[in-house]
Amino acid sequence: MPDRIAQARARLAAIAEAERDDPLVEPRYGTRSWVRDDVAPLAVLLLHGLTNAPPQYDALGEQLAARGHAVIVPRMRYHGYRDRMTDALANLRAADLEMAALDAVAIAALCGQRVVALGISIGATLAGWLVARAAIDTGVAVAPFCGVRELYGGLNDALGAALRAAPNRFGWWDPRAKQNQPPQHGYPRFATRALGASLQLSTELAAPQSAVHGRRAVLVCNHDDPVVNNAFATRRFARLAAQGILVENVVLHGLPKIHDIIEPQIPQARPDLVYPQLIEIIETS
Repeated sequence: MPDRIAQARARLAAIAEAERDDPLVEPRYGTRSWVRDDVAPLAVLLLHGLTNAPPQYDALGEQLAARGHAVIVPRMRYHGYRDRMTDALANLRAADLEMAALDAVAIAALCGQRVVALGISIGATLAGWLVARAAIDTGVAVAPFCGVRELYGGLNDALGAALRAAPNRFGWWDPRAKQNQPPQHGYPRFATRALGASLQLSTELAAPQSAVHGRRAVLVCNHDDPVVNNAFATRRFARLAAQGILVENVVLHGLPKIHDIIEPQIPQARPDLVYPQLIEIIETS
């Protein structure tokens, strides 16, 4: 077994042990990985959304692994807890997401010759943040939360700053379903401080970056997304081109008017339509 695979498995084992030792973490919702005995041509890093958890990618991860790819799905800090009504999410900061993503990139780089990072919502913005700062091949941003649909683009940066400074509040993702909101491995409430941290990632996309960066960024938008501001996300990701990053835009039509288009436990989602398109993007060199 190549030494780098042994290193990757040792690091993943340490993460698994830490999650098992944390009484707050639900063992079923911890970090996922599919690692080959040899270095794969491609390692795929999958970044879950705010209040979700690694099981969001169980089906897609299995499909990618069956195609010969190494797959890493990190659990973000304060996520995947036994208590779906936890208040801990209010403590989330942008640095928590960034450090977890960079650690996962380092593991993925041990497992594959090339690394592709794919995320949804804040995981998508994080994929963009990574491609601007890490020597990965591609960042795939699915419905990135760069701003809310109702606000003019630039106002979203001000909104993020206000949410980070103001006292935290919790809101229901679906005020009708409340605690019954799927998926079961996610939280039915969001923390306003965590939303502010998510928007900070978007703000940082617009800032000057280092000379180290990825090759390609692919922005994937649901034409009928009712939550995020697609036009603002397009403008924000376009700034990556100034670093020499190839920026591509993909707009998906004919999907339901929902934000999370990849979560299998959301009845309206259509992973049967979305996954093949994402796999094609991931495998395109």
